Amino acid sequence: MFCSCCALETDDSVDKISLHSATLYTVMIIGARGIRSADWMPGLGKPDCYCEVRAVGAGASEEPLFVTEVLNSPLEPMWREEAPLRDYMKNQALQFKVWDKDGAGADYLGKAELPAAYFNNDGFNGELPMEEVGTGIKAFLRFKIKPPMKPYPPPVLPKFDAEVEKSSKEEPWGLALDIQDDSHLYITDITEGPFKRYNDGQDRDDLKVAVTDFITAVNGKTTQLLNEIKDSEKVTVTIRRGLDLRMILEKGEASVDSDFDRKTRSDGGLMIKTLSEKGMFKAYNDQTEDPNMKFQVNDRIVSINGKQATNRELYRMLEEAQGTFHMTVMRCAPDDIGQSGSSDTADRWSYFN
Repeated sequence: MFCSCCALETDDSVDKISLHSATLYTVMIIGARGIRSADWMPGLGKPDCYCEVRAVGAGASEEPLFVTEVLNSPLEPMWREEAPLRDYMKNQALQFKVWDKDGAGADYLGKAELPAAYFNNDGFNGELPMEEVGTGIKAFLRFKIKPPMKPYPPPVLPKFDAEVEKSSKEEPWGLALDIQDDSHLYITDITEGPFKRYNDGQDRDDLKVAVTDFITAVNGKTTQLLNEIKDSEKVTVTIRRGLDLRMILEKGEASVDSDFDRKTRSDGGLMIKTLSEKGMFKAYNDQTEDPNMKFQVNDRIVSINGKQATNRELYRMLEEAQGTFHMTVMRCAPDDIGQSGSSDTADRWSYFN
């Protein structure tokens, strides 16, 4: 039975959450990518990053709800830190600010903000573009939130099937594809056509086909992918997301010394065909402990010191590079990524469970 007197006394616009941990909202700060990477140059140093979480709205505390540990000199920090939000009130937005700690204090690197409507009921698990990061920089923060008495929502799908159909045999698919790798078609552009219509019809962003995705099967076939697309009016394509990785290299006296695909001009990056037993890529791999951050065959170098270019121009930039520089590499998401209990690739920041 509805009680009008109780209704008059209740204001649920801001509800204080119980201090019992099971009834608190919980946040996990997973990681960030792209922070200052576009304007990072040798000698500037990598940021010693931490992230603070604040409530925004009526009754918000002036103090942060949670502050991560400082990670020393990561180009892409992976905190993987979790905490209950003890002073959070329902319907407040959450603001995430990333800072670079130094001896004199801290420099502001950017922020992301999520309104309460996006997480209060079912939580959140994904990435947000960061604001106020600087000119020419594209940075993203990856985190997840779970409401009281509920689990975290699942992460973005690293693999899915998309059914796409032409309106006529003559209609183009509206895809620009790079075919340096025989077993993968790398999507470099999506224009008007069947794939854009497919995307427009999707309510879920994680089921939309995107630039930097890889097509790994067409109508169940894993070979002759381009021919299968060309010969079909309706296709089921298997999409795997691209992993966006950033590495810092020291060229020194080491040469490039690896084999790349440069036969034809491509906007799909400079693809590594073989890795040499000498040179700067070998030196980088030998000193890198994380196996997922080592260079692999079929990796695509898509930018150097923040500059994107064709495969041939990127190779020229590699040859002319001196000292320390950074690059962005795109890699097809492997089979085990995003699966609970799988190998270390599952906890890369994009698909952390």
